[in-house]
Amino acid sequence: MSEVGERMARQDANTQHSNTGRIWAIVIIGAVVACCVLFSHYTSLPAEDGLFNVLILGEDLNYTREGDVVSAPGRMDTILLLSVAKNSRQVSLISIPRDTLVRFPSGSRRRINSSFAEGGVDLARQLVSDLVGLPVHRHVTVDFGGFVDLVDVLGGVEITVDRRMKYVDRAGSYSVDLEPGVYHMDGETALSFVRYRQDALGDISRTVRQQEFVKALIREAATFRAIFAYPKILRIVDEYSDTDLTTREMISVGWRLRKLRSGMIDSATLPGRFKGAYWDPDTEGIEALVRSLQDSAQK
Repeated sequence: MSEVGERMARQDANTQHSNTGRIWAIVIIGAVVACCVLFSHYTSLPAEDGLFNVLILGEDLNYTREGDVVSAPGRMDTILLLSVAKNSRQVSLISIPRDTLVRFPSGSRRRINSSFAEGGVDLARQLVSDLVGLPVHRHVTVDFGGFVDLVDVLGGVEITVDRRMKYVDRAGSYSVDLEPGVYHMDGETALSFVRYRQDALGDISRTVRQQEFVKALIREAATFRAIFAYPKILRIVDEYSDTDLTTREMISVGWRLRKLRSGMIDSATLPGRFKGAYWDPDTEGIEALVRSLQDSAQK
């Protein structure tokens, strides 16, 4: 082959090699873009005012005087509104005391925790939405059995007890006996901890403990070892809870929570004041709280 022919052959080989490199570069870039689009799709949230709001309800059961479970709709023992910002890392948790006075569609003003037994989750969502002035996009209800199993599957949670807690509720089928200190609680102990309300502020103190528990649970769920428990967690969710969250929304909310430290979650109890045995909402205080959430979500 002549010198000119060899030079042309080398040029053709180089050109072919260059084109192959470009093709692979395009394929890799395309794959990365596709993954980013897919990831964005699965971690995006539908939300007005930049907030995606999930109502979390812990359902208590009704019991006879002997402690036997009554087969009837229970009451809301825990009421939490989880607000996840659509475009930022803000996550907020608002506790609503179960003795909060709200106006029912009938016009009567009663405890909010009776709404679940009266009108199910739809009525509970409506009353919470009217109370805080925010849409409730989705709900999650969990009974006590699911609560206990979830904590146990995660290997327990670390909780700080700040006061002496001792109480036996035979009708409610639970007891608690804890000294101040740090505990690694199993499911049954954690359930007794979040149900306890036998102190000066009653349900108000309990909402604070529930907030601390949720933060501790998120802390535990974000650990590497928790990954191996996810199949069991999904089984528990399916067996013991009811939710209208889609799989994509679960992934999105879970992804945001996984990236947060518990200290990055803002928590508050619904503003109000005692009115006898009830919690009377402070309308102006609630409006100020919601405005701060909306403003933070836009940043």
